[in-house]
Amino acid sequence: MSWRVFAAAAIGKSHIDANIPCQDAFAHAVVDDRLVAVVCDGAGSHALSHEGAAMVSARVVSDLSQRVGADDGAADIEAFRAIVIEVVASARDALEARALAENTALADYSCTLVGLLTHADGGFFFHIGDGLGAVRGADAADCALSLPENGEYANETYFVTGDAWQEHLRVTSIPHAIACAVLMSDGAMPFVMAKGNGALYAPFMDPVERFLSTASESDGSAALLGTLADPRTYRITSDDKTLLIALRQ
Repeated sequence: MSWRVFAAAAIGKSHIDANIPCQDAFAHAVVDDRLVAVVCDGAGSHALSHEGAAMVSARVVSDLSQRVGADDGAADIEAFRAIVIEVVASARDALEARALAENTALADYSCTLVGLLTHADGGFFFHIGDGLGAVRGADAADCALSLPENGEYANETYFVTGDAWQEHLRVTSIPHAIACAVLMSDGAMPFVMAKGNGALYAPFMDPVERFLSTASESDGSAALLGTLADPRTYRITSDDKTLLIALRQ
């Protein structure tokens, strides 16, 4: 069995209207049969957040892939949390270097992060801010979620670039083998999650998963993009929408 990963990021209607780029980004890799995946959502009020999301997602996946390949201690949650702190700190350092070179501020690159590392018997979510992660095992009863963390108000959240990022880094152990993993930005949640965010929304996920189970990664990702970019979604959200689905087959 191996991991197959399908992912797409679609620009939101509000971004099209304002002539600003999609501020979501994703990255993923498979190392020694372990999946490393990240989705980042750039803060809409920060002009360079699309660059921050792209840099953080790529850097975290690259650095974590190297650490995981060399460190079997990642099966321990405290050891893994320490690794994630080092990896995210390195990504922040890269953003600070970019900000210094471009005469900008670190906050200009603000983005959230939701990520996943799998191993043979489960895995870990790692999460700063909003967005959502969901996994299920071969038995549909085996499921786990990493829910969004918002601030005092529903439209507030926490960012990788924030001073209190370590306080808001949540690492969650997944205690069962994973057959399907899903990461998403908050813009995709109204389609992918059931009301209350307690579970994946079966009327959406079941047909998508059936299609992806026989599609190539490129065709499946293109189909996801077409679904997320469909103008009919504008009635539900004007936000960017990113969805990453990984199947172990």
